[in-house]
Amino acid sequence: MYGQERKRYEALDIAKGIGILLVVLGHCLQIGTPLKQWIYAFHGPLFFLIAGLVWDRNVHEESGYLNAYFLAKRALRLLVPCFLWGLLYSLARALVSQAFKPESLAYLLYNTKNSISKAGSLTDLWFLSCMFVAVCLFEGIQLLASRTKRRVWFLAAVSLLFAALGIFLPRFSLGYPWSLDVSMLAVALMIWGSLAKELYIKLEERQWLSLLISMLALSALLLTYRLNLPALSDEYVDLSRRLLGNPALFLLDVLCGGVFVVSFSVFLAYIPLIQQLLCRLGRDTIPILLFHKPVVLAVGTIFGKMGVPKLTAV
Repeated sequence: MYGQERKRYEALDIAKGIGILLVVLGHCLQIGTPLKQWIYAFHGPLFFLIAGLVWDRNVHEESGYLNAYFLAKRALRLLVPCFLWGLLYSLARALVSQAFKPESLAYLLYNTKNSISKAGSLTDLWFLSCMFVAVCLFEGIQLLASRTKRRVWFLAAVSLLFAALGIFLPRFSLGYPWSLDVSMLAVALMIWGSLAKELYIKLEERQWLSLLISMLALSALLLTYRLNLPALSDEYVDLSRRLLGNPALFLLDVLCGGVFVVSFSVFLAYIPLIQQLLCRLGRDTIPILLFHKPVVLAVGTIFGKMGVPKLTAV
């Protein structure tokens, strides 16, 4: 995933493009609860699975793991926009309300969804600091794995440990700094994605098989995601607050959703116009994340006043 010479897999760009479209759709005021429940069942974890799939072991064996260049590049891409835009959104809110609270800076630095909300900023920014922590942990784990004889078994065992931590750590109202608890679960998903890399490469050249697999995964997801709803303390899964419901059903939905999006993206990669559009979106996920929410909320408010009804079914 990290390196100047890495190969960009177009289907994975498409998958990220689909993922960011789901993020935008999930924030639209006009979508109904059932559709939002389906989207939230897997769309956040999807990005961590894709990050693991994109990761290139060969690049790191040549350039090294977790070095200064890696840290600087990830900080520039993730942390700088996270805190810069967090401050800008917070200041903009303060100007509108004509009241700036000094503790807002502390809440921004703490950087969880709940703390960012208290700072009056863009709550989606939690994802950027969480991703930074996750990729650093993931890179360190891959470094340790490269020094072991049973690499796959080591990664599998570590992934289960991190998944357990991400699911069962105690929850706090403000969350853990930089969503460290969510990062534990994210690391497990990234490891699973990296372990599935060879299967993905084999699927890349099988257009119709990828379509079949995507439809089977979608069918499984549509059958299972509702089973998790009674176990939730909210109306839908919320990864940022670790409201996951039943852990087994949550992970099943995440994997079904991931297989659906990635396999369907392989199929879409053979359709030039769609491929170009979704690849473009997939390469601009961070700008879209930073700018989309005020736009969709404004548009949704306008639609609401115009009497546009909500979608009530998936």
